Amino acid sequence: MDVRSILTCVLLPCLLAACADKPAVMPPAVALVENARQSGKPVVVEFGAATCASCRVMKGVMDKVAQRTQGRAHVLVLDIIKQEGLIAQYRIQLMPTQVFFDASGREIQRHMGVLSEAQVLAGLGLAEDS
Repeated sequence: MDVRSILTCVLLPCLLAACADKPAVMPPAVALVENARQSGKPVVVEFGAATCASCRVMKGVMDKVAQRTQGRAHVLVLDIIKQEGLIAQYRIQLMPTQVFFDASGREIQRHMGVLSEAQVLAGLGLAEDS
């Protein structure tokens, strides 16, 4: 057995074990979503991109919803092009996609495409409360 084989057999398992002990670093956008989900308030996350025309329409809708629900819900707009890991983490297949979470953090609804302000409020369970 050559030195390279010995090092591979001995060091590789040690390196893998050392890496397994380190906590995974959560991307900032994922941490933002997860913190909102743990807040005890309903959450809607808009996954889109600035280069997408429908996403720009939804950005305006989401801004209005954020103003109307301030303090009662979390409204997040995330650019999946600029934020690595979001597509895989949240299984995004189309832009824009809105994912709704209830106050316990459980996903309750998912929509692909454009929604109205009233539809987003209804998804949050705040349709007539605003």
